[in-house]
Amino acid sequence: MTGAEPAESPSPDPTPAADPTPTPDPSPAADAPTAAEAAPAEPTVAAANPAWTAAPPPTRSNQTTIVAAVVGGAVVLLLVACLGLVGGIFLLRGDDTAASGPETTAPVRPGSSGGGGPTASIPAEEPVVQGPQASAYPAEKIEDLNRVCDEDIYYPELPKRAGKAPHPVVLLLSDTPGMRYKDDGYYYDLGLSKKVEQTWASEDPRSVQMVACLDRVSAGSTIRTCKFDDPKPQTLTLVRTSWRLRVYEAATGRKLLEKTMPGDDQKCPYVVMVGADKKIYAEVSDRAAVAALRNLVTK
Repeated sequence: MTGAEPAESPSPDPTPAADPTPTPDPSPAADAPTAAEAAPAEPTVAAANPAWTAAPPPTRSNQTTIVAAVVGGAVVLLLVACLGLVGGIFLLRGDDTAASGPETTAPVRPGSSGGGGPTASIPAEEPVVQGPQASAYPAEKIEDLNRVCDEDIYYPELPKRAGKAPHPVVLLLSDTPGMRYKDDGYYYDLGLSKKVEQTWASEDPRSVQMVACLDRVSAGSTIRTCKFDDPKPQTLTLVRTSWRLRVYEAATGRKLLEKTMPGDDQKCPYVVMVGADKKIYAEVSDRAAVAALRNLVTK
């Protein structure tokens, strides 16, 4: 910003005046008020003590320096005021953001955080569901109950193990990883009536209260060799085997029993399915399976 240059001040008198009050300059420039005349008069040190002499008035260069200093100070004060105002706006915006609605909330700049650096958005982890889960569809066939053994699934529409015995059960075997089938004959020593079948090996999943899962878990030493003639002569090895029995309530997935059982049937089977390892695994005998389940079924 530019303006009219200030009028030249009278040349300073080299001889100090006896009177500390300066003599007015009769020149035409004296009609315009100077910066010193415009400001209110304040008592000076010379006025308080007549023995002292007044300082000579500033020269033009000194006035320029004073004006520049005043202007510079005004700019600094203006900047400080602006910064204070900006700081006030930021503080106010933070208060408004916490207390106001969407219409008055100032948008947050991307990558900005209270700590002064960019922050990464961490997605919330979904809680992991643990324990048995209900099936999304009802059991329509016995094979559907394999999921109780292998997928930790239960069927809420099935009857609970409650009320008067007997409590129907199905025995589902897995002697090969990934394969499971229903044992239809382990209960034959108990009778062949329809009632016995519906209690120990029902064909209708809607009447089943318990699912028994019998899994081969390990194999050991050789028991004997078994010879077969059909479809061609060959010799297979029968080995000791360990099994795990688990019993679940079909309607809730609640575990009712878990135990390790040895393969106590150590006779060579009449018919066998041969795997790639050419071994026969000793199975849990029918009598041992019934004995393990009897209390759950009949009490």
